[in-house]
Amino acid sequence: MRLPENIIYGTGDKPPLSIALILALQQMSFLGVYLVISPLFARKLGLDHEQSLQLISATLIASGFGVVLQSVRFFGIGSGYFCPLQATSSTFSGLLLVKVNSGLSAVFGMVAIVGLAQMAFALLFQRLRGVFTVQIAGLAVLLIGLGLGYYGIKLIFEVEVGITLEQKGILCLLTLGTMIVFNVWSSGHLRLFSAFFGLMIGFVASCYMDVIPEVEWTIFYKAALFYVPRPMNIGWSLDQSAVLPAIFTGLFLALHGFGALVAAQRFNNADWKRPDLQLVKQGILAEGITNLLNSFLNGLPLTSSGGAVSLAASTGCTSRYLAYWLAGIMCLLAFMPKAIVLWQILPLSVMGAALIFLASFTALSGLQVMGSRLLDNRKTLALGIGLILGVSYEPIMLLLDENSPDVLNNLLLSGVSLGVVSAVILSTLFQIKNQTREQRSFDALHSSLDDVVLFLEQQGRSWGARPEIISRAEYATWQAFEILTDHGLIDLQHDDNDKVTLQTLFNEYSFTVTLLYKGSLLSLTSHPPSHEEMLNDENGVLQMAGYLLYRLADKVKIRHNGGLCELCLIFND
Repeated sequence: MRLPENIIYGTGDKPPLSIALILALQQMSFLGVYLVISPLFARKLGLDHEQSLQLISATLIASGFGVVLQSVRFFGIGSGYFCPLQATSSTFSGLLLVKVNSGLSAVFGMVAIVGLAQMAFALLFQRLRGVFTVQIAGLAVLLIGLGLGYYGIKLIFEVEVGITLEQKGILCLLTLGTMIVFNVWSSGHLRLFSAFFGLMIGFVASCYMDVIPEVEWTIFYKAALFYVPRPMNIGWSLDQSAVLPAIFTGLFLALHGFGALVAAQRFNNADWKRPDLQLVKQGILAEGITNLLNSFLNGLPLTSSGGAVSLAASTGCTSRYLAYWLAGIMCLLAFMPKAIVLWQILPLSVMGAALIFLASFTALSGLQVMGSRLLDNRKTLALGIGLILGVSYEPIMLLLDENSPDVLNNLLLSGVSLGVVSAVILSTLFQIKNQTREQRSFDALHSSLDDVVLFLEQQGRSWGARPEIISRAEYATWQAFEILTDHGLIDLQHDDNDKVTLQTLFNEYSFTVTLLYKGSLLSLTSHPPSHEEMLNDENGVLQMAGYLLYRLADKVKIRHNGGLCELCLIFND
C-alpha cells in the first residue's frame, strides 16, 4: 500500500507526542460541533438537567470507546483506521417515535437493537459485494461530502442572537481563510494543524468582536466543574414497537459507516482500487458493539464520522495512534460539564466554515472514486438518480413529512441513506439481463483493431471496469490476434469458418479475455529466448512472441477445449 503524497503520518505511523496531542485536540475541536446534538435531543425528549448531563457524558464515553475499538483489529473487529464516531441528528425521528409510543426507557433499548442491526448489515454488505461496488462506495463518500458542505452553509446563514450577517461573514472568511492558507501554502507540521489554527482564529475573533451572547457565558460559568456519569440513570427497556425503527436506523448508520470507512481507505492508499469489504465489515461491527455499550450507558446512537476522516486526511495525519489521545480527551470531557459547554459556545459561522473546508476534500474524493470506473447507461442512471435524490433530501422530506407513513420517515433518515439505498435498489434491478459473460466472433483475416477495441470497451463500460485495465486488455488481445495469424497457428479455410471467438468475463476483481480458435496452441514461456535461440531456432521468434504476450497480461492460460484451442488472458482489476 503506497501512502498518498499529502499524508505525512499514515495509518501505522506514530507521530511525536506533542503533535499527536494537538492533532487530537484539533479533532475534538471539529467533533465539538456534534456535542450540540446531545443537549438538543435532550430538550426534545424533555430531560431534566441531570438526565441531560448523563446523555452527553454517556455519548462522549461511548465515542471514546468506539474510536479505539475502530482503530484496532481485535478478533475480527475494527477496521484498523483512524475513524472517530459521532452522533447524528438524522436518528432523531426514529428515537422520538419510540419515545412517544413506548416511553423514555425504550429509547435506549432501541439503541441496543440499532447496534445489533448494524452488525447484521455489516455481514450482509460483505456478501453483497456485487451490489456494493466501487461506484456505490464513491456515491456514499460524495454524498457525505455534499452533506457536510450543505450543513456548513446552513450553519453560516442560520440566525444567531447578537451577531449580524456581516460579522458572520467576517468570522467565516477568517476561519476558512486561515485553514486554506496553512493547508495550501505551508509545509511540514504547520499543515497538520491548519484546521486547528482556523478554529482558534475564529474563536479569538468571536471574543474580540464580542459576538458570543452573554447568556452563553453565563451557562459556562454556572456549569459544574466535575460530574460522575451513572449508567442507565435515565432507564433501559425493550419494546416490540422499537424493532422496525431500530432496523431502519441501523441500516442508515451502516450505510453512513460504509461511506466513511471507504473514504478512510481511499485517503490512506494512493493505489486504491476498490473497497476492502472485509475491513468495512469489521469497522461496522465495531460501530454496532459501541452502540450496544452505548445503550446501557444511556447515550445516543453513533456512527463513523466522514468529516473527522476528511479532517485527518486534509491535515496529513491519519495515524490510528491519534485514537488513543482522542479517546482520552473525550472521556475527560465526559466528567467535566464546564469544558463541554465551552465547546458549544463557538459561533455557528466558525463551525460552518470548518465543515465547508472538510466537505471539499470528501466530495472530490467521492467523485474521483466514481470516475475511476467506466460507466454504461445502467450505472449512469443508478448513480445519477441516487445522487439527485441524495442532494434533494431536504425538499423531499418537506413534501413527505406530513403525508408519508412513519416507516418511510424512519428509512429516509439522511441524504446519504436515501441516495445510497436508491442507487443500490436500481443497481440490483439493472442486473436483470446484464450478463457477466459475453462473446463475439471475429474474422481472423479481416477484423481490425478497432473492431476488437469497440467490443472490449462496450464490455468494460457494462461492468464498470477501470479504463487502464480495458486498455491493457485491448492491446494484449490484439497482439494475440496478430501472433495467431502471422505465425500460422490458426487453421485457415478461407471461408466463414475462419473465426476467432472472444469471450469476456468480469467479476469485480479480474477482467478475463478468452480467444477460442481451431489450430495449434501457442507456446508460452516466462523467460525470453536467448540470442542464440533467436538466430538458430526457427521457433525462436514465436517463443519471443509467447514471452511478450505472457508479460502483457497478469496471467495467461492455454489448453485444448473440445477440439478448439483456448488462449485465456487474465487482467487483475
